[in-house]
Amino acid sequence: MENLIVEGSEKTPHFSLLANGDISFGGVSMPEDAASFYFEIMDWISDYYRNPSEQTEITVSFRYLNSSSSSMIFKIFHTFKRLQESGKSLISCVWYYEESDRGMADYIERIKNHADNIQFKIKPTENILEY
Repeated sequence: MENLIVEGSEKTPHFSLLANGDISFGGVSMPEDAASFYFEIMDWISDYYRNPSEQTEITVSFRYLNSSSSSMIFKIFHTFKRLQESGKSLISCVWYYEESDRGMADYIERIKNHADNIQFKIKPTENILEY
């Protein structure tokens, strides 16, 4: 399986999806067409689901998500929840967010409650790094 690296921009997040289970993404996500932007990422995750690493470590650090992007990130975590349920991979996630962003904190809680079989560490920080 090939790794997938997507460079971030002013309107799109970065993604580093490595076949060894090291997955990270974040930045700003407000693409004009979220479904099109996330298609390649969802496709890679579907391939990864078939033959994952024994451990999957996810690092997330969004500064901003628009509503269509938040829906796509929810779908990504739904897939990881199913992968965890399959027993093929042990999944953990560290999620950084700007401590002043209550909306993001609430969104992360919704993801965490949905993907309740994934081990989450939620880390408030002063500043989300640029990629």
